[in-house]
Amino acid sequence: MKTVNSNIDREQIILKITKKSDIGFLEYHILGLLSFGLNLGQDSLTITNKKIEYIIKNNLIKRVFFNDFSTLKFNAIKDTISCINLDNKEEFINLKKIRLSYQEIQEIKTTLEKNI
Repeated sequence: MKTVNSNIDREQIILKITKKSDIGFLEYHILGLLSFGLNLGQDSLTITNKKIEYIIKNNLIKRVFFNDFSTLKFNAIKDTISCINLDNKEEFINLKKIRLSYQEIQEIKTTLEKNI
C-alpha cells in the first residue's frame, strides 16, 4: 500500500472522520498491554467534492475520484460507500475496518443527504 501524501488544498472537504487505529490480535499478543499506549497510526475517511479517501493505519487503502457528488450512496447495513468514478464505473468502499460508531454513521448519512 502507498503511504498517504494527499493534496486536498484545492478541494472542499465535506466530511472527515479520523480515529486512532485499532490494535490487532497479533499486536496485542506480542506487545500485551503495552500496545494500548503505542500510537499505531490513524484511520480516516475523507470525502471532498471530488474524491473519497480511505486510510487505515496511515496507509491509503482506496482513493476514488468522481464527477458528480450526487452519485455517492451510503449503505449503513453493509458499511459501504458507492459512487460512479471518472470512468463511469461503480466503485465500492468497504468501511468495516474503520469501525464506524452510530454517531459517525448518522453524520455520513446527513452529510450526503444535505450535499446532494
